[in-house]
Amino acid sequence: MLVFGQEAPGFATVGMDGDSIRLSDFRERYILLDFWGSWCGPCRVENPILSMLYTRYKDQVFMSAKGISFISVALDQNTEAVKAAILKDGLSWPHHIQEPQSMDGPATKLFGIKSIPMKYLIGPDGKIILADPDIKELDDFLAKDAVKN
Repeated sequence: MLVFGQEAPGFATVGMDGDSIRLSDFRERYILLDFWGSWCGPCRVENPILSMLYTRYKDQVFMSAKGISFISVALDQNTEAVKAAILKDGLSWPHHIQEPQSMDGPATKLFGIKSIPMKYLIGPDGKIILADPDIKELDDFLAKDAVKN
């Protein structure tokens, strides 16, 4: 598992929609990188809450970043189950990756994922800010950095 202050490993892959996703394309923004699975009960419980956070912060101006992007990585062999879970759980952000190799997928290995759900908040400089934060910790961090209107 990566820890606070470490450089997030760069990766390039193809999203479920066929678009290229490179971590480096999101520099200057916060990135919430969420590893989950359609078969993972705790992941599915957390997904709607992450969806609410996305709605709250997707257009937010931050003091330290030019916005936030969510990227979900589904450790799942069943593409239809992943798509159904994305719809049912309201994961409305555009960046979704599927790694059917489960814990042996490229991004999963780079980030040292051993269990899910697992999240990283990556800063605009590409360094890990929060490693496996709970929802409250994530919300508190983003709220403190949000520019108040």
